[in-house]
This record gives sequence, C-alpha cells and structure tokens, in this order.
Amino acid sequence: GLPMLLDRLEGLVAGSMRGWEILFVDDGSTDRTFAELLSASRARPWMTVLRHPTNMGLGTALRTGFANTLAPIVCSVDSDCTYAPERLPELVALVEAGADIATASAWHPGSVKAEGSPVRIALSRAVSGVYKLLIGQDIHTFTCLFRAYRRSSLERVHFWSNGFASVAEIMLRGMLAGYRVAELPMQLEKRRFGTSKLKVGDAIAAHVGLLALTASLVFATRTRRLLPRRSVA
Repeated sequence: GLPMLLDRLEGLVAGSMRGWEILFVDDGSTDRTFAELLSASRARPWMTVLRHPTNMGLGTALRTGFANTLAPIVCSVDSDCTYAPERLPELVALVEAGADIATASAWHPGSVKAEGSPVRIALSRAVSGVYKLLIGQDIHTFTCLFRAYRRSSLERVHFWSNGFASVAEIMLRGMLAGYRVAELPMQLEKRRFGTSKLKVGDAIAAHVGLLALTASLVFATRTRRLLPRRSVA
C-alpha cells in the first residue's frame, strides 16, 4: 500500500499541506517496508522515517511519533488510507478553532456507511457505544486513529496501552481531563492492500481492561466533584 499512500501525500504536501512534516514509524516490519520507506525518503524532504527493531504495538508507535515532532498540532493517520489523508486539513482546522482533539468519526450519524470487515466494524461500534455511555458525553467514535491533537494538550495525556486500545485510551483520558473533542463525520473506506494486524481476541481483552480502568477513573472523578471543600483556618 505504500505507493498509493506516498502518491497521495506527495500531492498534499505540494498543496493544502505545504510545509508539513510527515513521520513514518516502522513498527518492526519483517518485509521490505522499511527499505521502501528509506528509498522514498531520499527524494522527499518532508519525510522522516523512524523504526522499532521489533514489533512493539500501535501505542508504542504513537508514543515514538509524538516524541519526535515539535509541531503545535500533531496528527495521526492510518497508512492504509482507510480514511482519506486529503481530509487531514479539516481536522487541523477544528483544532485551530478550539478543539484539543479532532477525530474522524465513522459512527457519527452524519457519516457515510462504513466499508470493510464486518467483525472489525461491529467491534469498533460496540466499544465506542460502551465508552460513550460510560463517559456520558455525546461523542460517537473512540477507536479512530485518524486525528489531530493540540500538542500542549497531548503532552498532558499519559496513556499506557501498547496495542490498538491506545487510540481509545488517549481519547478517554483527554475527555476525563476536560479536553474539548470535535468529531468530523467521515467514511471508513475498504482496505485496498494487505490485511489488518488487529487480532480480535487481543483487542477485546484490551478494551475490557480499558473499560475497567475508565470506570474507576470516572468514579474517582465524580467522587472528587461531590466531596465538600475544606476550609483553611
């Protein structure tokens, strides 16, 4: 899938995304991905390639990417183009308008019907629905990687998940901290190349753990709000 992604990004950095820096985090690939990225970067000054020596998971890859940029607005994007990279400037505009986190939202009522694996779609919709009930805010999608973040807010979110649940954890911790989240209705498109690395069983286990953690954080937050303030003599 790299040739399609690179072609689309090439057009964007020459137009609406001029001046952007794009980091590629190779999470311990064992095929020719890293070699192809290095080769492509030689002719593309806007590309920076980072690599993990072994596969460490999506959450670790995100932390690596976040730690290696100083931009005031930081975006994360799926490399399989299941969300159109051409829409990244729309997410950035939402952050510039005041949001701390702007996310593509496949499950927003205003979005077009999603394409792709029925199992993955069902899992994502189900866990997003449970997180919505738990948090008690009108946000529809918690599992979408395609986002823009205000750096100053992102630096205060400490997330621990290493796998796919990390995406939801960042959102949940940000919302519990009072961050403003903006959703951009967007279609989840069908993957054109390769196969997803998500393992459904592992993802379910990770989200169950994250749900338990979130429930405890929500309880603690609400308890603090109910406690009377002590006066200081």
